Amino acid sequence: MTERSDAAVASSVVSTSAVASNVVSSEGVAGSAARPLGLRWPDALGLPLAAAAAALLAAAGADAVAVVPLAAAVAAAPALARIDTAQRRLPNPLTVPLLVVGAAACAVRLAQGDLAPLAAVGSALVLLVMAVAGGMGMGDVKLGAALALVTATVGWAVPLAGLAASIVVGGVAGGAALSLGRRSVAFGPALLVGHAVAVVVAMQPP
Repeated sequence: MTERSDAAVASSVVSTSAVASNVVSSEGVAGSAARPLGLRWPDALGLPLAAAAAALLAAAGADAVAVVPLAAAVAAAPALARIDTAQRRLPNPLTVPLLVVGAAACAVRLAQGDLAPLAAVGSALVLLVMAVAGGMGMGDVKLGAALALVTATVGWAVPLAGLAASIVVGGVAGGAALSLGRRSVAFGPALLVGHAVAVVVAMQPP
């Protein structure tokens, strides 16, 4: 890896840490101020996980446009999964920053002539249709759209594969919940797992 690449990766990690810190410290945006974010100490595990993810992605050949948003998603993942599982909500102070970071990264990709972000838009539209049909909440749509944008920086197939994997994981989790007598299951963790699996598969060497 060249010195220029090393500098870009280092800048990515620093930028990701700043984004993660802003996400963790946010206490409210419109629509979420009435309910405290309620972060717990396990949520801080997202920070070392994000640093590790950034290092692994860089080692696998990902550029800064992919490393920064993906590491930011990893940083927020523990809090998102915990809150959605416990409270059935995905707070705006966590999902909106990911949307912004993902949109910015996709704007760079489009400027580079990469049309992969269009696949992310398609994935987000599918989630919106599912929400209108009553299959999920708008928090799931925002998180799913953010993850689609973030993972589109790796390739056009990744957000689509991530959505498909999320539906499978959610279906399995829902079936298990019903067998245990539970009436519902949080879909946020399934979105996180599904898109993570898609990225891991996509980053494997040919």
